[in-house]
Amino acid sequence: MAKRKKLIITREGYLFLAAVGVLLLALIIIAIATKGFGACSKDSAAKASATPASSEYHPAPTATPEETPEDEPLVPEETPAVETPDPNATDAPTPTQALADDPNALTEPTAEMIAGAAQGTLTKSGVNMRQGPSTNTTILATGLKSGTKLTVYAEDGDFYFLLVNETKKYGYIAKKFVKLSSALGEVSNGSDQPEGTVKGNISSANLAIREGPAVTSKALGQYYEGKLVYIYYQEGEYYYVLVAGTDVKGYMSAQFIKLEEGATVPDKPAS
Repeated sequence: MAKRKKLIITREGYLFLAAVGVLLLALIIIAIATKGFGACSKDSAAKASATPASSEYHPAPTATPEETPEDEPLVPEETPAVETPDPNATDAPTPTQALADDPNALTEPTAEMIAGAAQGTLTKSGVNMRQGPSTNTTILATGLKSGTKLTVYAEDGDFYFLLVNETKKYGYIAKKFVKLSSALGEVSNGSDQPEGTVKGNISSANLAIREGPAVTSKALGQYYEGKLVYIYYQEGEYYYVLVAGTDVKGYMSAQFIKLEEGATVPDKPAS
């Protein structure tokens, strides 16, 4: 049997083996560290893919209502109210009946109506004057204004037959829109005529009676067409009169008084 040779490791061999061991250990440590780092990198990459980049992610801003100043409270916009016409003001007809003329309606006053006429005034605007005493009769004038002066001759149910002084038109207006300034139907038969006077009738729709014989004198009242007056005398362009059926005396413009046939007005007596 051959004799084995004895392996003898020198001092340099030991150093070499130690260096190889250190190198192997370093490689093992690096390998382990590299594997762990790769796992962390994969997790980071997954998270990065799930969340948008900051440069691409723009969250929607939360809407904040504008504040209204305390001295300007927010008031909801109101729906404009729809105005409903007032049938009383417009004297509206019955919807189911067409407008038509009334063959029995008056078209002008009689002498007796003129003698007993009264002054009146409209109390509302937007009033209609009609051909007859009904809201279903033809409208002769529309939109008459409050304060319009009238000469009222007769009443018929809920209406007055009258004259609109400004336009000289006759017709009917609902009584509820008319205010009388004197009694209707007061007629003087001439029995109250003072001695020494002559009769005359007002020929103007409205004639003022004044304190003196001038247009600048204070007005004591006004009277209507056809009203009887008793004339005492003439002074300038005015008559000094007594209104029949009353105790009102004053001056009226002579040009608007029609004398009874054959009458002569005396001059003002000497004082």
